[in-house]
Amino acid sequence: MKRFVKDIIYGVLFFCLVWGLMEWAMAVAPCVNEYAYKYHYIQHNDSIKTLLIGNSYFENSINPHYLGDSVFDFANSGRWIYFDVQLMPRIVDEMPNLKTVIFPMGYDRPYHSLHYDSLRDIDKDYIYYYEKSMHILYDRFPENIWYSSALVTNKFGLQYWSFYPKDKLGYSSLDGQRDNWHNEQIFEPKYLQSDKADLCYKEYRMYLMQLAQICAQKKLRFVVVTCPCADCYLAKTTDKGLRRLYDLVDSVAAYYPIEYYNYLDDQQFRADSIYYNASHLNTIGADMFAKRLKDDLGL
Repeated sequence: MKRFVKDIIYGVLFFCLVWGLMEWAMAVAPCVNEYAYKYHYIQHNDSIKTLLIGNSYFENSINPHYLGDSVFDFANSGRWIYFDVQLMPRIVDEMPNLKTVIFPMGYDRPYHSLHYDSLRDIDKDYIYYYEKSMHILYDRFPENIWYSSALVTNKFGLQYWSFYPKDKLGYSSLDGQRDNWHNEQIFEPKYLQSDKADLCYKEYRMYLMQLAQICAQKKLRFVVVTCPCADCYLAKTTDKGLRRLYDLVDSVAAYYPIEYYNYLDDQQFRADSIYYNASHLNTIGADMFAKRLKDDLGL
């Protein structure tokens, strides 16, 4: 009986040791996934002059290789503006030659926080918790939650390599087109009718203001860009939503320097063949958009 108990104890200790070593390896390895890779890339990097932040609009819809000299794509798919605000003060000093920060402001994004209504509902808000865990583990995000485990976050290692970026500048290309993409929905029309729409809009404006403030304090050029969208997406936008988009920039510009470039319905990007889905460009469109943005921004 004693030997049986000892065997169980040794087995548990061995399991804990192996788990601990794997946790440590995943937390410090720069090649675990895109979060780890991107965080390690910017550390003490004096080559970066232009930094892309934000969500998939930049991670997927713009090719940094065509954007200019010394560009890095620090965006992550689905990233809520809250995380950009928290991360920016921690990363800008890692890039001593940084000059320009570019942030994507999609038509739907001011209402995106409605996704995170119940932060304690792990099933409903899995994306939020997953994203937060990834930032905590790999971007040294200054918060903690109950399952900040590299193995759990990466589904016990099954995603160990799946999020590793294919491109050294952080760009994740979208090839071809998603099936039935013309019928994709956009968030905002439904959200504008929600009781929380105004609250979410004010929250987004507050965070956008904070991003502009951080850039102003660091003497960085702050550029906000609305990426192109397909005609089937544009058909679902509303006048109120568009006015609010412009008002966001105006409200920030009253306090801090901000440049805004809106390509939502730009005539250069009307062909369906350049879109992966209704709101994201594929590889062909991402190359086109980067070259256009480079010229417009003078990068």
